[in-house]
Amino acid sequence: MQNSFGGAQDITNFRINVQKNQTVVENSITYHGLFSEYYFNVGKPEEEKLMAVQPFCAITENLETKEKEYYLSLMMKSKYDGEGIKKFGRPLINCVIVLDISGSMSMSFTGEWKRNENTSSKLEVAKRTIIGLTEHLKEDDYLGIVIFDDDAEVLIPFQKFGEMDMEKFKKTMKELNTRGGTNLEEGFIEGSRMIENHLKKFKGDEMKEYENRILYLTDAHPTTGETRSDGLFSLTKKSAEKKIYTTFIGIGVDFNTELIDIITKTKGANYYSVNSSSEFKRRMDTEFDYIMTPICFDIEVKVEGAKIQSIYGSPDSETKKDTTVAEISTAMPSDVNENGEAQGAVLLLKMDKSVADGIPLNIVVTYKDKYGNDFKEVNNVIFPELNQNQNEFFEDKSIRKAILLIRLVDLVKKFHKVNDKEKGQKFLEYLKTEISIIGDEKLKREIDLLNDLLKD
Repeated sequence: MQNSFGGAQDITNFRINVQKNQTVVENSITYHGLFSEYYFNVGKPEEEKLMAVQPFCAITENLETKEKEYYLSLMMKSKYDGEGIKKFGRPLINCVIVLDISGSMSMSFTGEWKRNENTSSKLEVAKRTIIGLTEHLKEDDYLGIVIFDDDAEVLIPFQKFGEMDMEKFKKTMKELNTRGGTNLEEGFIEGSRMIENHLKKFKGDEMKEYENRILYLTDAHPTTGETRSDGLFSLTKKSAEKKIYTTFIGIGVDFNTELIDIITKTKGANYYSVNSSSEFKRRMDTEFDYIMTPICFDIEVKVEGAKIQSIYGSPDSETKKDTTVAEISTAMPSDVNENGEAQGAVLLLKMDKSVADGIPLNIVVTYKDKYGNDFKEVNNVIFPELNQNQNEFFEDKSIRKAILLIRLVDLVKKFHKVNDKEKGQKFLEYLKTEISIIGDEKLKREIDLLNDLLKD
């Protein structure tokens, strides 16, 4: 389900484009996006803290140079992970759904215009999904719906869910039809205004326990022009400063990587792409509480005792090199599978070789809760010394999996530049060996991905 650190929540569109032999942008596959598709061991479940860390270390050989590489994984966990979201309860929400009803929403997910009653348009799927998600709302939650095409208008006025006329709500939704063009800003402005006007009605701490979120649903392809001062993503940042956070859902489209990075570096924001009616329902139905519940902000991971060469898994820090600090703007709860593993809950650090000297490392994690209170956690790690019979060391299979995944991303990115099929075949054999050791059957999909890339 939810990636702990926001960011792109999978690489589905990348997979689809490769499978269809369509043009693929190398940056559409990301470390954090791939991590989000997998589950990782986080140690003992957390029962009390908003965030806790389980560190694992690994020593392995570079696949080409055979030089030793040193990795430290920080498995992030929260009391809100998995069933914890039900046990401790998600906060009350002020939620505005901003829905694109422009003409292109008449198309199906396969790109065809709706022609008969057996073919659902993207708008029809969206309407059914929105009606379905109301089953997850609490009596004291607030909900409103804004629609937009060339302009924006309020479809469902903002009101307490427990007082809403559901028959009228469903009738209004079902009667909604597509029209006009697409003005991305107008919908957001109206949605943000709806929450702001609502908050002005309350004094003091009356709304303190509420989370404020805009669910922005569109099949448009936003451009980098939306980063201008009055553009959509600049508006998103301004709203975040007022503690009104945004979830973007691309319906049948994938925003470009630059825009995804802008979204995920915005406090409280996250992004999803849905490519089918079933995926749309899953995101907005079964994952609703995860999407709505940022658990902490302004996370800083500082390593005392050695330098970090590279950072993987945080959209906020993946471009940083030779540093001691990794930063994460927002953390969300993670789904937990039947083995107690959390989804996407890994921050992987490639460490400087000085850790081979057995230097004790202090891993200091600081973060803030939604009220601005500060928290701190410290863990100690010492990399082991390999004996004469050891070439590698993996403290846990989860860090081995994470290293495999970043190497896959690196290969794919390079492959699009040099198309080195010999190197691709060698990696394919390495991938198969690692899958048999790690024991995660889901990793076999990466064999299919590589085979598709290696086709003539």
